[in-house]
Amino acid sequence: MSFIIIRNSFVVLLLSLLVADYFLEIHWAFYILLVVPFLIFVVIASSVMKFNIFVPAFTEPLDPGRKVAFTFDDGPAPGTNAVLDILKKYQVKASFFCIGNNIEKHPEILKRIVAEGHVVGNHSWSHSNIFSLFGNKTIVNEIERTNRLITAITGLACNLFRPPYGVVNPPIAWAVGQTGMKVIGWNLRSFDTSTHDPEKVIRRIKKRMRRGSVILLHDDRQHTAMILEAVLAYAKEQNYECVDVNTIFAGDLVPSLRGGVN
Repeated sequence: MSFIIIRNSFVVLLLSLLVADYFLEIHWAFYILLVVPFLIFVVIASSVMKFNIFVPAFTEPLDPGRKVAFTFDDGPAPGTNAVLDILKKYQVKASFFCIGNNIEKHPEILKRIVAEGHVVGNHSWSHSNIFSLFGNKTIVNEIERTNRLITAITGLACNLFRPPYGVVNPPIAWAVGQTGMKVIGWNLRSFDTSTHDPEKVIRRIKKRMRRGSVILLHDDRQHTAMILEAVLAYAKEQNYECVDVNTIFAGDLVPSLRGGVN
């Protein structure tokens, strides 16, 4: 609602400026002063999910206790098996936001994720570099196509969605509403995709981990299993309980996707 008010106010001001320009020859700088702040607002609102401008997003648990949640994007991939081995070793449940075309390539890994009690979410079909520029219907198709495949392979319905790159703009928000998805974000970004030094990633997570941390990792990366084991050992030392997103968000996300393959 706040975006609608701001957008409509912008349109009214712009039209008023155009009308005034017809009579008074308004200097071009006034257009810059109106348009640039609006564009900056749209960019920030689209790229920071926790502001909840376009769609409600789960990023900050209300009452997490000493829980932290590990989430993995961009799988399933061959490296996902090593991640699952570490999670099993530490008896931890996590959440995997999967790309549809990767599920199509590795259905057996998705089955293992679910069979071992982890949560599965939708991370679009293509994870295209220009996903945020897609039209409404294309985004809906990406979400629904991935959901159908998840259900076909696991027998479970999926209602959790993590937008590629964490971008939530008006078309994505519209598609989320049309498909009934719940948007899941994060509050601790590891930057494991932008550095080749796993020790740097480990230090970053340890330094920033706190009650209610929702940690973003990627299970298609070479060093993810090693990073995960180091951070899980640290979390255990600090007496954190490592859980999935259903648990850390205290039952707000229903129906649960936890469970075995039907």
